[in-house]
Amino acid sequence: MKAVIHNINIRGCEPKENAKGEPYLLVRFEDETGKACELVDKDIERQPYYRRNAEGTLTIDISIGKYTTIRIVDFREAKV
Repeated sequence: MKAVIHNINIRGCEPKENAKGEPYLLVRFEDETGKACELVDKDIERQPYYRRNAEGTLTIDISIGKYTTIRIVDFREAKV
């Protein structure tokens, strides 16, 4: 299932590797209420978009099974 999170503020982005050595991004952001959150983005090509204080909309994919997985699938920066 896909969901959209509007009006987020990027706080930072950290490149990481999983146990298999595959790279991913750990993206930190705040929602419109100021609540801090972290999500994973497997597309490391999007790293330049996650600049501190960038504002925009995240599209996420939620997979519900034995474990629930939430991953970023797109980020659109708000037009100023």
